[in-house]
Amino acid sequence: MNRYAWLGIIFGIWLIIAPFVLGYSHVVNAMWNDIILGILVAVGSYLTNAETRGARVGGGGETK
Repeated sequence: MNRYAWLGIIFGIWLIIAPFVLGYSHVVNAMWNDIILGILVAVGSYLTNAETRGARVGGGGETK
């Protein structure tokens, strides 16, 4: 995994835990917004990196 994928995953995890760490979990709309967005960011970063790694492993062309 490259560093940008790791940063996306770390930011996603931060968004998930931020309402509880920063103490605004009583604001329900903000809490759920951060949790859902954090999941999307973390999973999106992981999947984007997985697709990129798969494309590079294949070689990117036909050989004759």
